[in-house]
Amino acid sequence: MEISSWWIDFILASIRGATPLIYCALGVLIAEEVGVIYIGVEGVMLVGALAGILGVIFGGNLWAGLFLTLVAGVLCGFFLSFFLIWLPIDQVAAGIVFNLTALGFTSYIFRLCGAQAQKIVPTMKPLFLKISSFGVMAFIMVFFTWWFLFKTASGLKIRSIGENMHAAESMGIDIIKVRTVVFIIACVFSAFGGAALTLGWVRVFADNITMGRGFIALAAVYFAKWNPLFVLIGTLIFGAGEVLAFRSQATMSSINQYYFFMLPYALTILVIGLRGKSRGPAETGKSYIRR
Repeated sequence: MEISSWWIDFILASIRGATPLIYCALGVLIAEEVGVIYIGVEGVMLVGALAGILGVIFGGNLWAGLFLTLVAGVLCGFFLSFFLIWLPIDQVAAGIVFNLTALGFTSYIFRLCGAQAQKIVPTMKPLFLKISSFGVMAFIMVFFTWWFLFKTASGLKIRSIGENMHAAESMGIDIIKVRTVVFIIACVFSAFGGAALTLGWVRVFADNITMGRGFIALAAVYFAKWNPLFVLIGTLIFGAGEVLAFRSQATMSSINQYYFFMLPYALTILVIGLRGKSRGPAETGKSYIRR
């Protein structure tokens, strides 16, 4: 009975750990389906994590936190889309610069808000089987994203841009417009991934609280080969690795804690290596220049 209880608790904890990754991975997936390399997911996730906490603390309820997270995601989407879509610049370099900017910006705002921003927010009530509303909605969005991309005309339009944007243009598709809208939605996903981390799990904000989870979400998309259903499997594996690291740290106190901190990232490299080479959308990373 104790073993069974341990496994159930471990699975539920893995779902909690995977939930922020699911949101971010879905954001990366839909961004790359329209040909945008979304390296800045880490920075957007960090901004969303801070926005959610500040919204709850200063707004007084969860809805205020969710609204501020939405606003933060949209603003990040507009800001990044200007550089990644409207200007013909290197998308990888722009994403890295944004991540570093977001790290400094969130640390500054966090300190500017003072001691009140360091409060621990109330625990979210579980919605289903001890899973929060963030977790339940993450599972719903996985299946909705799969259905939308592969079973609807709009999804086909998005995927066609990622495979051959000039052929899509010849069919009357406005490449810049579609890329911008989809990318803003991707940033909203990532921002809610950050809120799922701070509001639905740790309940507090700290400098660089995402700790590379955005890059794990990137790895989950490559593991899934741009299929939302496999994204769910990949993020659950990485979430289990993170939970295992925390539990091992608690039970094996004689081992240096930093070995446990690196476990999720080492697991990411191992899983990606075993999965093999992935081929993404052909136009990913290419700036659109009208012919």
